[in-house]
Amino acid sequence: MTKKILPQYKKLLSRKVNAIVHFNDVFSDQSVDFDAELTAIIRNLGNLSDKTYPIGNNLYQAEYGLNLLSDLLTEQKRIIQLVKKQKGKQVSKQFTEGTIISIANCAPRSKEATANGKNGNDFHLAITDDLLEIYCVPISTLKTLETRNKILALYKIPNEKIPTTDGQKEQFRSSIITTTRYFPNILEPIFQYKNREELLKAKKLGKHPNIIETQTKDIEFAYADKFGNVRISVKDSLDLNKKINDCKKVQIQIGKSEPLVLYYTKSLKEIPENEIGLYENIADKKDNESKAGYWEIVKKTNNPNTEESNAYALLKALSKDLRNDEITIKPTS
Repeated sequence: MTKKILPQYKKLLSRKVNAIVHFNDVFSDQSVDFDAELTAIIRNLGNLSDKTYPIGNNLYQAEYGLNLLSDLLTEQKRIIQLVKKQKGKQVSKQFTEGTIISIANCAPRSKEATANGKNGNDFHLAITDDLLEIYCVPISTLKTLETRNKILALYKIPNEKIPTTDGQKEQFRSSIITTTRYFPNILEPIFQYKNREELLKAKKLGKHPNIIETQTKDIEFAYADKFGNVRISVKDSLDLNKKINDCKKVQIQIGKSEPLVLYYTKSLKEIPENEIGLYENIADKKDNESKAGYWEIVKKTNNPNTEESNAYALLKALSKDLRNDEITIKPTS
């Protein structure tokens, strides 16, 4: 791989930016469900302006949010093509002449991050197969995307090379980091592939740099929405499907907790009223190489806005460390 940025990515960085989506620890708490908000705006082909979502020190929210945004861009392109086929013309130039970029930032100036006089860990720029630009620190916020084989290019942005501020002293780097896209020569390539086929080939041959960690647990917590519906990340969805395909009920265990029995269905509508169920997310984009995907754990009620014993509450009752414990799902005995 060349040490210069590939021309195709240099061209990408010259695109007009329509919106910046921030997943950042600098913003105050708010009650907006970013999954619902981004999904509703982007799938409806609405006008997405800059968004700021606070994550505190919950890196998993940034991991999930970046993968969500990547998938939504692919979904938006699919919908646009369907509408174009029906109407015989492009829906709106805003979807073809501009782009959405994202920032994921959780950068406390810890002892490790400031060792040897550093001003925190360096930012990185990742470009996905959906052509989403992501400016992030730490690099581990890319874990979900890397597990799903979505990152085609990765560049380091050294603090000392940030051209629009003094990166070795700047306290609020995420407020200016995307301006580095206008100075592509300062980017330091770690890996870059012309297409997804090149990426998959490099991984298969063991030539892909293991810079970004990937999911190690078979099943782990990914996200909970405002209704307490839980999304889990399954490392091998095909394998889980084989294990429970003929089951009407399964049991879930979190860490060393007592098992909880769930209905196993194909969608939300099949879960009995006031019961908790499990089903695979049909909207999730999977590939045969990564096999990773999302599954839903939901308690079906008449009014989810007032339901206190929702799926998230029930799972938290099983484990005090739901976000870090490994989850096991198997047929009921």
